[in-house]
Amino acid sequence: MSSHDYWTGRCHLRAGSPAARRWQADTDDAMVTVVVRAESEEDMRTQLQATLDGEGLRLVRLDAVQTLLQRFRREGMSKTLLDLAEALSSRTPVAFGEMLPLLPEATAPAEAVPPTQPPVRYDEIAWADLFTPTSPPLWAVIDGVNCREAMQRLAAAEVQSACLYATTDAATRAIAPWLVRLEPDSEIRHWLAGLPQEQHWGLLLQSHATLKQLRSHLRKFTMLWTPANDQAPVYFRFYDPRVALDMAQALAPWKLAALMAPLDTLIVGLSPLMNVPDMANLSDPPHFAATSQEVQGRLLRLTLNDSETERHGEATPITPGRSFAIDPTEFTRFGALQATRAQRKLARELMEPYAKTPLAELLAAVEAAGRLGQRYGMTSGKQVATLAKCVLEFGQDFLHEYQDAKSILNHPGKLAWQKRKLIEEWIPRGRIRRDFLKQQAQISVIHGAWIESP
Repeated sequence: MSSHDYWTGRCHLRAGSPAARRWQADTDDAMVTVVVRAESEEDMRTQLQATLDGEGLRLVRLDAVQTLLQRFRREGMSKTLLDLAEALSSRTPVAFGEMLPLLPEATAPAEAVPPTQPPVRYDEIAWADLFTPTSPPLWAVIDGVNCREAMQRLAAAEVQSACLYATTDAATRAIAPWLVRLEPDSEIRHWLAGLPQEQHWGLLLQSHATLKQLRSHLRKFTMLWTPANDQAPVYFRFYDPRVALDMAQALAPWKLAALMAPLDTLIVGLSPLMNVPDMANLSDPPHFAATSQEVQGRLLRLTLNDSETERHGEATPITPGRSFAIDPTEFTRFGALQATRAQRKLARELMEPYAKTPLAELLAAVEAAGRLGQRYGMTSGKQVATLAKCVLEFGQDFLHEYQDAKSILNHPGKLAWQKRKLIEEWIPRGRIRRDFLKQQAQISVIHGAWIESP
């Protein structure tokens, strides 16, 4: 073994006083994973104890002690542990992960607890209200994917701007997010205000930070680690207004506070396919069937409530150079919000071919199609759209009446895309059968009336 190694273990800690707590909950006990640079297990325990003594923390229990190499061989690589190990040095031989408070079993409260205030306040605002004498400086983050002319426009304008990506590749920069300072009468400001909000070109920020400070901060959030893949991060397009609004509802309050640390407010342009929370202060929340004209110019301002700013504003900062990560609960929330947006998008697309169908029935058909898709393994957008057409034309229980369609979906030798193709080919035959049965039913009614007439 080399002169030193990396050791890890799981600690049960107890704070000697409230001031020693490095967690938010009102409890003295917490669990944490630790990584220590030490020559042996005994040296690890010694260095850990010395660090805890200096922090005013007591070690109640230490278990699962092993070297990082042993841990990785047994359970696979862990980016969290690697990040902790990289932070170590001879001067700082101990690194702690997130300290998770151990809450005592709940007991009946002596008195009623007032309801907690939502972490975010949502208020409608207009462009003109963003440039009052007391307003913080206004910035935009423009999405190069949804606004392909962003780089060219900014290059031709005399504005403070910077790409959030470090790359020098022109093709990548052209689709990258761009940070730009907006002045009240600037050409860029009027150009952005005139863009269709359904284009989802980006979002607005109010902040007193400098261009360099904002760019450095926002770059920490352009990549995201998710539970779906712990081997590589994905691009996190928080500057897409739809994602930004989902983010405000899906992230743990402390993570949202970390992202918004240098921001006074975050502002998005409303569009029909956004997940606007019920608590938003809007006189007329946009519906998925709203027209472009009905939402144009309407902005929604997101502000952290004072209690959240005080609780999380300086707590749990994002470590420089470390990617942003979400846990399984947040990942599930994001997934549910994205599924809701996908359903509304499909319902909106079906409005034209099924113009006479009430909007509530369109949405119900899409939801029923989603359930059918899960049952038969047809979950892509096109596959669910085909099933939605079947529900709209033949009813939610169409598989009971149309056994040939049911046989297609149950075919064990067909892949999902093949099933969709066969169902699309079946739909015209299904219409013929539907119309024939409807005609037969009408004839039966008329015949019955003729027989019973005096």
